[in-house]
Amino acid sequence: EWELVVLGKLKWNLAAVTPHDFIEHILRKLPLPKDKLLLIRKHAQTFIALCATDFNFAMYPPSMIATGSVGAAICGLQLDDGDSLTDLLAKITNTDVDCLKACQEQIEAVLVNSLRQVRQQQQQSNPSKMVDELDQASTPTDVRDINL
Repeated sequence: EWELVVLGKLKWNLAAVTPHDFIEHILRKLPLPKDKLLLIRKHAQTFIALCATDFNFAMYPPSMIATGSVGAAICGLQLDDGDSLTDLLAKITNTDVDCLKACQEQIEAVLVNSLRQVRQQQQQSNPSKMVDELDQASTPTDVRDINL
């Protein structure tokens, strides 16, 4: 209780906006099939968790990370139809298209590197087992599936 009193007196605002706060707002404005929303949301949340582990994303605002994560999730699930998705996402969040593309590409690169590290660890732990080629279009659906 005393901690709360001290924080109140110092007027510390501990409420922070995170990328997770933007996901629902973005998804509602996208023309997506209703049956895919849960899967897209889960993938976007996984991408956001990956971004939290990489210092390069510290320079991006939470809205950009959320938008890039949703875009990467939709592209990874092959539910997009090209650059129109990126343009629509940029319009929804009022961001620059090129910055959004750069953020999304960086998110996808972090995923590829993470999956590559997992595959290398699996090879080292079991060298007799052959490992399939890395599939860039696949994304883990749960944060717990990512081994960092």
